[in-house]
Amino acid sequence: MTSTSIALGIFGVVASLPAWVYFLSGAWRLYRLIAAGQPTTDRASNIGKRVWTVLRKVVLHEGMARKPFVALAHWFVMFGFIIGSVFWFEAYVQTFSPAGGFCDWEIYHFVEEILGLGTVLGILFLIGVRLRAGSDNRFDRFYGSNARAAHFVEAVVLIEGLGMLLVKASQIATFRDGSVWADFVSRLIPLPASPLLVSVFALIKLLSGMVWLFVVGRQLRWGVAWHRFLAFFTLFFTRTPGKKSLGALPPLLSGDKHLTLENADPDVDKLGIGTLADAPWKMLLDVSACTDCGRCQEQCPAWHTEKPLSPKLLLTGIRDAIPHQEVDVLKLVGTAVDPDALWSCTNCGACVEQCPVDIEHIDHIANLRRFQVLAESDFPSELTGMFKNLEVKGNPWGRNSAERMSWVEEANRDGIPVPVVSDGTDFEYLLWVGCAGAFDDNGRKTSRAIAELLNVAGVKFAVIEGESCTGDPARRAGNEFLFQMLAATNVEVLDDAFATYPAGQRKIITSCAHCFNTLRKEYPDFDGHYDVIHHTQLLNRLVREGLLTPIPRGPENRKPVTYHDPCFLGRHNKVYDPPRELITAAGPLVEMPRSRDTSFCCGAGGARMFMEEKLGTRINENRATEALAASEEIITGCPFCNTMLDGGTKALGTPAKVTDVAVMLRDAVLTDGNLPEFREPQFLEAPKRIEITPQKPAPDPAESPAEPPASVAETPEPKSVTPPVTASPAAKPPVAAPPVAAPPVTKAPVAAPPVAQPPVAAPPAAQPPTAKPPAAQPPAAQPPVAAPPVAKPPVAQPPVAAPPVATPPVAKPPVAKPPVAVPPAAKPPAAKPPMAAPPVVKPPAPQPPTAQPPGAIPPGGARPSVD
Repeated sequence: MTSTSIALGIFGVVASLPAWVYFLSGAWRLYRLIAAGQPTTDRASNIGKRVWTVLRKVVLHEGMARKPFVALAHWFVMFGFIIGSVFWFEAYVQTFSPAGGFCDWEIYHFVEEILGLGTVLGILFLIGVRLRAGSDNRFDRFYGSNARAAHFVEAVVLIEGLGMLLVKASQIATFRDGSVWADFVSRLIPLPASPLLVSVFALIKLLSGMVWLFVVGRQLRWGVAWHRFLAFFTLFFTRTPGKKSLGALPPLLSGDKHLTLENADPDVDKLGIGTLADAPWKMLLDVSACTDCGRCQEQCPAWHTEKPLSPKLLLTGIRDAIPHQEVDVLKLVGTAVDPDALWSCTNCGACVEQCPVDIEHIDHIANLRRFQVLAESDFPSELTGMFKNLEVKGNPWGRNSAERMSWVEEANRDGIPVPVVSDGTDFEYLLWVGCAGAFDDNGRKTSRAIAELLNVAGVKFAVIEGESCTGDPARRAGNEFLFQMLAATNVEVLDDAFATYPAGQRKIITSCAHCFNTLRKEYPDFDGHYDVIHHTQLLNRLVREGLLTPIPRGPENRKPVTYHDPCFLGRHNKVYDPPRELITAAGPLVEMPRSRDTSFCCGAGGARMFMEEKLGTRINENRATEALAASEEIITGCPFCNTMLDGGTKALGTPAKVTDVAVMLRDAVLTDGNLPEFREPQFLEAPKRIEITPQKPAPDPAESPAEPPASVAETPEPKSVTPPVTASPAAKPPVAAPPVAAPPVTKAPVAAPPVAQPPVAAPPAAQPPTAKPPAAQPPAAQPPVAAPPVAKPPVAQPPVAAPPVATPPVAKPPVAKPPVAVPPAAKPPAAKPPMAAPPVVKPPAPQPPTAQPPGAIPPGGARPSVD
């Protein structure tokens, strides 16, 4: 230790003090900014899994595995920073004592050698990648990134790596012999023996780090620098432990309150994200941790079709708007976020899938859209019609709800049995048809093909009346409350259909990737718990088990086909192999360059199916061009994708065949153009059912044995109470029909409104009648008619704008309940209500006991118990 080295050491310590002050104060300001954000969903559950996820993704670099050489280079640079910090602090010792250090173990020197060499080579490779990728062209990955910040960070990393090697090399030249294996590079660097040189190199290594601390502490918007600290937290605090935030959208929150139709107060609650003050802390963490790497931008279908949306630039725009002093009230959309960029998103999930630090782009876009729709009513005009159609008709196109089951009638006429739950059929799989499967021409062909294949395989399945749109377009467009209304209606219908089915037996198959994702990932948040599978998964199982036997195409017709991965089937739910296995069972498959988790969107998601594509080029034409380069026959697994790709090929003027996997498989099982003989329907797995046992109360002997009154069905009443409808004196209510039986022909028909029938309004004077009942009938024998079940407004009929006491809207009553008697003025329908479970009867006014039909619960009986 010389006076010169002491002076250098003191200078290093003094110079580092302001750098540490700036850095720590900046880190504190950043922490306060993020902590001031609004609450979000649970981010601390399953701590062990979250810690394991962080360790796995950091050590294995899973998020960068798609670019393996970049991942390897970044691995050395990252660990050169983390573990190299120990060697950086060692520079404080080496400036004072050139021969000193923390320890003199060979393994210690070997680790320092590896990290120093890896850091230098790794950062040089990454600099080359950045320069080669470019940042001038719109389609360059680093277009719009902060190049100045990136170059500064890269320069400091290079100096730090060189510093580790040069300090070692100068120590070897001056004080010790280098180890052959521990110093295999630094001992070969020719340097003169000089203690002063060791101190100078140590000081340079120390000061370069201090410059980095000083600059970064003042530049809180430099995500390329701050992600070194924040990435661990974005990985830890993902919405779902161990998984990327794909599939379901987060709930609508105001503070820590989950907003629903019942509890939302627009005067108090925050409906989405409108300003920085509304932003949840996870969003503020995400925008601060964005590395500007451009992987999301590189995969975004909107950006690649010249639209203003870049997921990277959307986040950095919000980040740059943050004052980093206090949470501002700056309105985000229209200032930091371009409205056209916000509404260009297809929710395809490519950005989330590609992000190495698990930023939740779609969640933030969804919350921004919610504010625009629910609070501002500022959204593309095309969505107005779509919202109204969903609310009134139950489908986004506004088609008459009576048409939903027309494909079933056609199939039955053609000898293709399609059982309906209301028929009392015991089934194993419920086929959820969806809006496209019921109304779209190509979708109907897919539904028909699925029904034919299930009959060929002998699968016990059924469809259900009363379907409404699952609400996916509404939710993805930001209309959360409309989605909740549709979800509640569908959950009620499904729960009634599965009334006697225990958990594990509530199996739903669907051909629509959007319905599949919504039923599987989002309905559980609304008490809709079902086992949902895609039709390709079930069909693939039937082929593997020999229940379906596709015939490979002959040599004359063995042109390969290509497969388009639907975003909500592939990226959002990781279903990649079943469709491909079905295709290859019938013939060769050619993959497109962008496939599986890098598949390019068709352009229909995020409610874009119902918005005009006015900016840039059309996404579906971009994808169709790529598909046609692979094959003239395009197979997909979603009716939305089918429609978009079919339109894209037609717009390009290229003849092509676009079909669903089910249609392709149906054609593959034909023999001489005919379907094989249908198997007897059987269960693939042993069925289990819940036995519902009615409980009979003792009759009341005080009642006169007058004419037995009719039992009236009881349904759960909504929160809004409607005055009861009382029958006029001359009206005699019909007797409830026994389960799974048509109403008796000798009684007034049961008014179970079919889907296609407009609502039957009750007479205006629906209050209790003022006229006295006939003298010959005692008051006790005149049973009041219970109010018809007031269902939550289903979307399959016009809004309930009827007088205060209206009969139920068009939607059919819950399938598990018997019908309700109506006043004589009601027009008897042709359809009969389903009886999927024994009825629950509401006890009438005190009266004589009534004989019940088999299986019914006598008046006054308790609700059935579930054994």
